[in-house]
Amino acid sequence: MEECPSCALEVDRKLEVCPYCAYEFPRQTRSRITMAWVMALLLIWPLFELIKLIF
Repeated sequence: MEECPSCALEVDRKLEVCPYCAYEFPRQTRSRITMAWVMALLLIWPLFELIKLIF
């Protein structure tokens, strides 16, 4: 379940439109989610290299 930001009622997360107020939920594409993970790993990688140098 997810709260609609427009009417604040609980609706099914799988819905694309709120059945009460017709708010269209923004959905992230799969490529954006993948790119976010890649960027996060690239930002964390230097920390792992630094830890390996210290120990």
